[in-house]
Amino acid sequence: MVWKRSLVAAVTITAVVPLAAIGCGRSAQSSGDASPGGGLVSITPPGTSPVGSVTWAVYRDVNSLDPIFAFDYPENTADSLMCESLLRQTPDGALVPGLASMSQPAPTRLVFTIRPGVTFWDGHPVTPADVVYSLDRDRDVRLGGYYVIIFDRVRSIAATGARQVTITLTQPDYWLPEQMASIGGIVIEKSFAQELGQSYGTPAGGIMCTGAYMLKSWRPGAGVLALANPHYWNPAVHPLVQQILIKGVPDVATLTAALETGAVQGAYSYGLSTLDQLRSSRTVRVYEGPGWSTDVFVVTSLTGVLGDVRVRRALSMALDRQGIISSVYRGAALMPRWASNPGTFGYATGIFDAAYDSSPVLTQNIPAARQLVQAAGATGKTLTIGTSSELADVTGVTGAYQAAAEAIGLKVKLDSVSAQDYVDFYLDPNFRAAVDGFPAVPYGDWADPVAMLRVFELPAGVANLDNFNDPALTSLLLRERATADPAARARLIVQAEKLTLQQLPMIPTVQPVTLLLLNKGLTGAVASFAYMFAPWADSLGGT
Repeated sequence: MVWKRSLVAAVTITAVVPLAAIGCGRSAQSSGDASPGGGLVSITPPGTSPVGSVTWAVYRDVNSLDPIFAFDYPENTADSLMCESLLRQTPDGALVPGLASMSQPAPTRLVFTIRPGVTFWDGHPVTPADVVYSLDRDRDVRLGGYYVIIFDRVRSIAATGARQVTITLTQPDYWLPEQMASIGGIVIEKSFAQELGQSYGTPAGGIMCTGAYMLKSWRPGAGVLALANPHYWNPAVHPLVQQILIKGVPDVATLTAALETGAVQGAYSYGLSTLDQLRSSRTVRVYEGPGWSTDVFVVTSLTGVLGDVRVRRALSMALDRQGIISSVYRGAALMPRWASNPGTFGYATGIFDAAYDSSPVLTQNIPAARQLVQAAGATGKTLTIGTSSELADVTGVTGAYQAAAEAIGLKVKLDSVSAQDYVDFYLDPNFRAAVDGFPAVPYGDWADPVAMLRVFELPAGVANLDNFNDPALTSLLLRERATADPAARARLIVQAEKLTLQQLPMIPTVQPVTLLLLNKGLTGAVASFAYMFAPWADSLGGT
């Protein structure tokens, strides 16, 4: 549930039949229609030899290891390395058992059965009490976690057997099973967390999870160090990397140099200005995987210049998206037709593909956009953009929006903050009070277009920062959430995508693919966006 400029609202939830497969759907297309890398891969070939240590870069330091506060790329990358959820998303987006299997004996009842032999790092077995405690922490508004909303249809969560937990719903919810395969479904040890109290998930405390890698240390500025778990409960997984250090590296030039010299051996990225250099590197291999995110302009205020939908449409029409794909993404993105990335077409792919392919590409038309601004009486008004000069991709996209706004008669003011503080545009209402919006790369928590739509468009959505409320869109999304049939759900989402491009609660910029940057001596990392929600290094090792 998170972002970077990349903010990326992730409290998203997808609707899918319980335990149904959610695949990648289709290949990404750059500049309109050709795959930027000749095809996308969901995972790299498994490693075959042991590796002593790997340094993995994220765009800033980790803020928290407590899963209820996982709200951006660094936190998700760390938590998904070490912690596990009740269900699991595979690299191609399928939903499978994780720490537990799930059945749905009734539309308002989900039953989770914990796998035999599942243990925490300290050897204690995972019990129903741990599961209930973990999910109750997620939905406890007093704790201030980011996943409270996903439980808004939950009546109760209770242990109903020696290895069984039952979630009873107030009404059908075909999003919740998917969320149990994401950060919101992570299980932590109850006794450990209760003993630590408020220090749980902080450098002064620690965490207790179940994954193939376990926390060794966390020092701000130095990074999060995880060691291979010698007593991992799943005998099918044998980690080959002895230790992985997750370290914040915000500067693109520094990251690129570190990858080429081997000081950093891996990273996930997008919008990387040095991508061409890394593609031709002798030490780095670039993999392109299915993307579940969309580069957007997040509208944070409807009381300013963007309150008139004609101005939002004009800004979208004036944007040079092809220039952004070429200069910021170096081809590793596609021109949008919808708000959601086609990499999220994890079910009903025939319905989604046909509707997406028949939708127009968002192309540039400055004269028409200028007329819309004039009709709205907005000529000469000021658009204030939140940005960060320390994040190269943010700077590039900000420049494109500034040029678009000025070309249609708006004035532009920039409010620039540090890379470390950029996420606060999303998290803190006071921090963003002076801006009309900011560039971000929101994502859903699973491979379904609705996963991102709901967080921007529902009145209680975590990315709905401008209090957007369109009754027609709300009705479509809530009907989809309560619909069991996947094909019927997909048709409702198609309608919602079309209406989204009319109302523009957010402005789609481009559709990134997932970039995995890996030292040529390594292989086995997940290459799709699933790395954000499920173990990504279990097969990592030497080539």
